[in-house]
Order: sequence, then structure tokens, then C-alpha cells
Amino acid sequence: MIARIKRGAISYIKDLSLLSTNARLFLLGAFFIGLTFSAFSLLLNLYLRERGFGEAFIGRVLSFGAIGISIVSIPGAILISRVRLKPILLMSTVLYAVFGLLTIYAGRDYFILGAYFCAGMMMAFYRIASAPFFMRNSTPRERPYLFSLSFGIAVMAGVIGSFVFGQLVDIIGDRFAVDSAGAHRLSLTIGILLSLLALIPFGLLRMPPGIPKSERLVLSRQTLSPLRGILFRLTIPYVLVGLGAGMIIPFLNIFFRDRFGQSPEEIGYYFGILNLTMFVGVMVGPILVRKIGMVRTMIYTQLASIPFMLILAFCYYFPFVVGAFLIRGTLMNMGHPIGNNFAMEMVPRSHHAIVNALLMFAWTFSWMISTQLGGWLIEQYGYTQSLLIPAGLYVLSSVLYYRYFKKAEQFTPEGFIIRPEFKIAEL
Repeated sequence: MIARIKRGAISYIKDLSLLSTNARLFLLGAFFIGLTFSAFSLLLNLYLRERGFGEAFIGRVLSFGAIGISIVSIPGAILISRVRLKPILLMSTVLYAVFGLLTIYAGRDYFILGAYFCAGMMMAFYRIASAPFFMRNSTPRERPYLFSLSFGIAVMAGVIGSFVFGQLVDIIGDRFAVDSAGAHRLSLTIGILLSLLALIPFGLLRMPPGIPKSERLVLSRQTLSPLRGILFRLTIPYVLVGLGAGMIIPFLNIFFRDRFGQSPEEIGYYFGILNLTMFVGVMVGPILVRKIGMVRTMIYTQLASIPFMLILAFCYYFPFVVGAFLIRGTLMNMGHPIGNNFAMEMVPRSHHAIVNALLMFAWTFSWMISTQLGGWLIEQYGYTQSLLIPAGLYVLSSVLYYRYFKKAEQFTPEGFIIRPEFKIAEL
């Protein structure tokens, strides 16, 4: 047993060592952006509550960010397939920081909505570019590790950010005699400025001088018609998970505050521990892929999270709730990077950007709708219904994934691969 674990660890490290310089630089930039994202995830809705806004408006703000991502996703995919990626990454990183600052310093509610909408638009470019970038800067052997490590890096940034920013609010408030809203605002400002450090690794990327014509996306009936079936099967499960996630995930920090009276510092600890367990989970994901394949890894981990959602919905014993919160988040996120990798493997290289954008659009559009619904449900009925509905949606998503792709993979001596008849050939 020990010898097997040792061989597995050596193989794991060897595969990670294959990552290219470009991939490593991109991951470093992702870490700094992840710090900013963790600050927003932990503090933005708490900050808005401190300013007197209700859950319904907070849900509207979050949905406006999703609208911004949705609107840019398709045009952004076309642009990324035709223009060098490096200038786009640099520009969008700067503008993301600018609009993030405008979000927290805006006085009027419509200015807050507009600024966060624009911040979402800028974030879209980074998200659209990531999966095609990984496919072009990796080989099939290390690709599952790269996708998982990308997600894991963002999660690890969340670990650090949750601990740091949760405590930073209290430190600023206590030492500088700043009111609660001001302490939240200054903490968010520091978090946003950290994203600008991503300009250093993004600036060091070595990209080809132009985009080969074979990789430029051309939207036409001829190029998109063969993709309709596979896009439908890939997208519907994403929509269902996005609907469920948007209904409750943005409100879990308020859930801990309202139901159990936890402080921002304590909530920061819980989210920090969650991100730590998620990091371990996503790094274990490639091992599961080697054993059971990408499809079954996604389905099994998602279904295993359902009992823990039920604990969150019905249990009021705090230690059980915290444990369920950690396990649910870890299981649900284990399969996310594997799902992105699976989708990219199914389509030709020239369509990586558009497929990634469509999946992102499906997720963010469904998130946008359900976030507003989730805020309203919580205000009217509390948290139980907003946990039960997502649990049902996750089950349905898993059933559809199994129905559509249960035979999509085959085992070989090199591991699981996509069966040729399931893949769309280069157009």
C-alpha cells in the first residue's frame, strides 16, 4: 500500500512538472485575481448590508455582474480567437480593478449596479481565455492536472483571502476607529488593488505574433451546425447547476450571520477552511479521473454532496452545519475543472473559445436569474427552500450528464480517453 502511494505521488509530481512556462505564469496571475475575487465573495454583500441594502438588492447587484459576463461572453470569444491574448489580459485586469473600486465607492444604487456590471464584463475576458489557453499550452497527459491546478490556485487564493480579509475588517475597525461600513470598504479596496499584481506574470507571457487562420473562429451555419447537439448536451447540466448555485451560494455568508450570529471574522475562517478543503479536493480530482474517468468523477462527486445540502437546510446544530458546509463545497467543486476539460476535449481547437464562452454564458445567465430569486426566497421564507431547490437541480443535472455521456469515454493503458465517435472533428 505504501509503495503504491509512493508511486502515485511520484507520478503526480512528474505530471505537474510538465507544465509549460506560459501555463505557470497564467496560474500566478490567476492567484492574484483570485485574491480579489475572494475579497468580493466574502465582503461585498456584507458591506452592502452594512450600508442598509436588503438581500433583494444584493441579489440584483450580483446578478448585474453575471449579466456583464453574459453579454461579453460571445463577442469576447470571437475577439480572443482573432486578437493576441496578452494585451486583452492586461487591459481587462486594469479595468476590472477600476470598476471594482467604483462599485464600492459609488453612492447611488444605480451606480453600484452599473459599476459591478462593467466589472463583470472585464472578468469575462479572463474566464473565456483560460480554457483555450490551457489547451494550447499543454498536452493531454498533464491537461487534467492543469485544469484542476488552475481551479485549485483560485481556491488557495480564496483560503488566504478569506482568512486575511475576514480579520482585516476587524483590524481596520479597531485600530483606526472606522465604522463597520468603512472597514468593509477599505478591506475591499486592498483586495481590489491586489489584482493589479497579475499584470506582472501576464506581461511575461510569450505569445505567438499572430493567430493562425485555422484557429480563428468564424460564426456561420456551416461551422456551428455540427456543434448543436453536443453544445445542447454540455450546456443543459451547466444551466441546472448554475440555477441551483446562484440561489444559495452568494448568500451562505449571510446564512451564517443570520441563522447562527457569526461575525465577519468567524465567517472568514469558515470560508478559508472551505477553500482549503476544496483545494485538496480539486487536486485529488485528476486521480479519480485516472481511475473512473471524467464523466463519472463529475457525477459521483456531485451526487455525494446532496446529503450535506439537506443538513444545511434542516439542521440547527452548528458543528454539523459547519461540517456539512465544508464537505458539500468540496464535493461540488471537485468536478468543476474536470467538466471544463471534458468540454474542451469534445470540440475542435478552433471552437475552444466559443464553447468555453457558451458554457460560461449558460452558467452566468442561470446564476443571474436564480440569484435574484434566491434573495427573494430568503427574504420571504428563509434559507430552507433556497437549499432544497438547488439540491433537486443538482440531482437532475447529474442524471442528464449520465444519460448523455455515460459511454463517451473508454479505458486505455494511458488512461480514459474520449471515444472518437463522441468528439467533433476539426471543421
